Amino acid sequence: MDSVNYLSQFGLSRTAIRTKLLEILYIAEEALSSKEIESKLDDDVDRVTLYRTIKLFEEKKIIHKIVIDDQVTKYKLINSQKGKEHPHFHCTECDKVLCLPDTPLPSCKLPDGFSIQAQSTIVEGTCQNCNN
Repeated sequence: MDSVNYLSQFGLSRTAIRTKLLEILYIAEEALSSKEIESKLDDDVDRVTLYRTIKLFEEKKIIHKIVIDDQVTKYKLINSQKGKEHPHFHCTECDKVLCLPDTPLPSCKLPDGFSIQAQSTIVEGTCQNCNN
């Protein structure tokens, strides 16, 4: 991944933390929590800078936030070909969260005058590894 060009598409300059966060999320097969991201960083990275960078990436729509429950939030790099709005699978055994981009979101009929700003669907169960 060419982090300089990628970041410039979003109007951002290259910094060490932005580059490293992009690399971590780019190679990750599943969504990662901030603690999982932090564990992959060098010890000298400031936690506040990491959280600000995550928030900035979310605001710029580089990553999307997946809220599992009150205590678990994970992040995944947005794949521009797949789009952002899709359900996610949460394995209740290993805590892995995977995007389900080829699965349509359920539709719902809203009352007149209502509009949807965002929709989130979490499918919970056990993944293939945990089922074996």
